[in-house]
This record gives sequence, C-alpha cells and structure tokens, in this order.
Amino acid sequence: MTKSVRVVQPKSGRKPSATSPPALVVVPTEPKLTTSVATANHTIWDRPGYLVRRLHQIHVAMFLARVADGQVTPVQFGLLSILISRPGIDQATLGAELGLDPANVAEILRRLEDRCLLTRVVDPLNRRRKLCIATTSGKKFVQRYQKDMQLSQQQLLSPLSPADRQVFMELLGRLVEGNNESGRTSLRPGGEALKAHGRRARKS
Repeated sequence: MTKSVRVVQPKSGRKPSATSPPALVVVPTEPKLTTSVATANHTIWDRPGYLVRRLHQIHVAMFLARVADGQVTPVQFGLLSILISRPGIDQATLGAELGLDPANVAEILRRLEDRCLLTRVVDPLNRRRKLCIATTSGKKFVQRYQKDMQLSQQQLLSPLSPADRQVFMELLGRLVEGNNESGRTSLRPGGEALKAHGRRARKS
C-alpha cells in the first residue's frame, strides 16, 4: 500500500515556479489488518493441542502426588502393569503396547531393572532379543499402588459429571484412534491395529 506526500522545498536556494505543482513522492505504508485477519489470531486456549498438553501436565502432577510418593512415573507404572498382564513379551512388543519408540522403552526398562522391579532374559527361541518379566517386587509394587493409581484417574475426571466422563473418554478414544498413525510410533494393544481393538472393547 502506498500514499503520496507533498515535498516542501527549503527556503534557501532556487524557488519553484509559481505555475509548477509541488513534487509528489510515493512513500510505502504498512498495510492495515483486515477484520478477518485480526479475528484469526486466537489465544492458546483455542488450541486443542495446548489443552491436551496442559491436561497431561495436570495428570502427571496428580499421579506423582498420589502414587508411590512420586517414585514412579505414569509410563513406568503402565509398563509394569502390562508386564503383569502379558509376562515375557519382548521390548518391541512392549513399545507397541505403550505407543513408545524402542529407545524410550529401553531407557524405561533400564531404570526399572536397576530398581529390581523387572528383569530381562534372552529369548530361547531368538537369542537376539530379550523377554521382559516383572519381578516379584515389581508385581507387589503394582498391587500396592493400584488403588492410588485409580484414584488419580478419578481425580482427573472429577470436574465432570458421570455422563460427561463417559462422553469424554469416548471422544478421547476416537481422537487417539483417528490420529494413531500420525505419531512417531503406532499404538497397537495386543499386537493389533488400534481401531479393531477399540471396536471390540466397545462391544464388550
């Protein structure tokens, strides 16, 4: 966008002719924001990704405050829970159960193994991979804090009515299913595609 500006001649020096018009200089100006552009600038509260991230932060804080005096993270507790229900699965399968890449799973396994909550043994059918097994201490750990874990989940949903909680969980499941393949890794509970697993879970 441009505008024309009259140029004022200095008093000293040659005077302009009485018949000649003042010189015009084109000066660029900043364009004004239209109403449509201005209204498009939403706050972060309008962004579902931000709200999901903030809700996750709140959940982690609630979990750490209730479960094991903050000695275990939600992901670590979830990993141990999976090993109790599916003992002896390998690291790759465990990653698919949690939706984590192999590097992250290896680090979590190392930390829990250092605390003697799980152990890894060589697969007799394939010596290139290790099977993950929750130790007796690991099983007792999960059993001890299972109720506290459940209370942290209930606390997270407490602002919602029972009906809203059901709707919220349904919508969360649909969002995760619909966007599952867009993550760094795909969540595949029980070794199958998430949508098939979700359909069967809803029917049961």
